[in-house]
Amino acid sequence: MKILITGVSGFAGRHLLDMFAQNPGNLTEIQRNGKNRSGKPGENSLKEKISVLGIDSNEVEPPCHPEMDFSFIRTDLRKISAVEKAVRNFRPDVIYHLAAQSSVKYSWEKPVETLEINVTGGINLFEAAVKFCPDCRILVACTAEEYKSSQEPAGGDPPLTEEHSIFPANPYAISKACLDFFSSIYYKSKNLKIFITRSFNHLGPGQSEKFVASDFAKQVSLIEKGLAEPVIETGNLEVFRDFLDVRDVVKAYRCIVERGRPGQPYNVCSGEKIKIKSLLEILVSYSTCGSIDIRIDRSKFRPIDTFSVYGDNNKLIKDTGWCPEYGIRQSLLDILNWWRERSF
Repeated sequence: MKILITGVSGFAGRHLLDMFAQNPGNLTEIQRNGKNRSGKPGENSLKEKISVLGIDSNEVEPPCHPEMDFSFIRTDLRKISAVEKAVRNFRPDVIYHLAAQSSVKYSWEKPVETLEINVTGGINLFEAAVKFCPDCRILVACTAEEYKSSQEPAGGDPPLTEEHSIFPANPYAISKACLDFFSSIYYKSKNLKIFITRSFNHLGPGQSEKFVASDFAKQVSLIEKGLAEPVIETGNLEVFRDFLDVRDVVKAYRCIVERGRPGQPYNVCSGEKIKIKSLLEILVSYSTCGSIDIRIDRSKFRPIDTFSVYGDNNKLIKDTGWCPEYGIRQSLLDILNWWRERSF
């Protein structure tokens, strides 16, 4: 099995790579009969050797996994010649397209760059697949930011299903909605086996402090180490979001590729909403220091914000049998412990 992962140095990419290193067997085969390809039960395909090619423009290479045949190419997906060369030489059976400019804040500052990376990069990958691996299975990671936002008061907003209206409200969301539509077009016109995810908020150990839960956890850790005053600066605490642990996210991606229906969008989410204020309160409750003051920093507010975003994951569960393993409290504790282990 040959697997290509774009964005392999990123948050989800690193966790996806870790998952394949720890459990390379085909999930569908294992669940169906508990046997490997030779028909023998037991150690089965869990120990099957796979080859993974990681692609990223990031200067930081992902960790090496000696138990797995892994190679890495640093390249820019906006360069069609480089993308075609990589796909032509590797000929993947599966592509996980995770590479993206994923910061909403940065997308307001650099909208053209965001569109080039997220849209042009995806189209280049599709074109290369049509030419060199037309039968491969391709997962495209899009976002719940595409959906029309809800301004209903808490309790009056239903969870978002895959049939909900698309109406992106920031440059990042616009770029991902565009890639979502291109994915459907290539599935219908070029017969590529493309699976679309509309992923809600990720969180987990190793996430950049550009994202809210990791930002809070880092600040708590700095306070505990005596490297910062007992004050946490935050943006808007009154909005609701749907957070899913990245380890459950990448498992969902794999389930979708191996058991899902091509051409279909899938919400990847917990199915529950939580107030940002509650995230902060949970993390503060884990702190080993005394009281911590909360300071609102309006520079951290988005130009346009959405009151409540949470999803319906019934389609994902029904089609693939996926189920999450990590609750929000465990995820937040793991994030905080990850920051506690860092040297500043």
